[in-house]
Amino acid sequence: MFRVCAAIWLLPLLMAACQSAPSPGPVPARMVADTTSAQCIAQMQTTAQRPTAGRVVLTTAAFATDDRLSIAPADTVLDTAGQPANGRMQGLPDSFRLTLHNGVCTMVREADGKATPLTACSCVALR
Repeated sequence: MFRVCAAIWLLPLLMAACQSAPSPGPVPARMVADTTSAQCIAQMQTTAQRPTAGRVVLTTAAFATDDRLSIAPADTVLDTAGQPANGRMQGLPDSFRLTLHNGVCTMVREADGKATPLTACSCVALR
């Protein structure tokens, strides 16, 4: 009788020990630049696009060495020499983070926290 009671008492402990550990949350990542495809770049450009702004153009350099990307508006006021006039930018830059979670690269807009999976992209965790 004692063995049966002990086995019943130990069963919940054994089941809890067998459960898998929770996966860690998203980690900062960078793109694997030599495998960045045109589809991946298109997904990043779509994610970075503002509804009221012009087209965003990115290259394989986006997120190649860092998990951060900042995109300044193209409608900056220029001075007579063609240089951006100090304090004359129209709007604020958009900032993004690249994360890796469960094998999926995700681009996160810093302003609102909107996360978009980049299924066509390959990225690795920053060390």
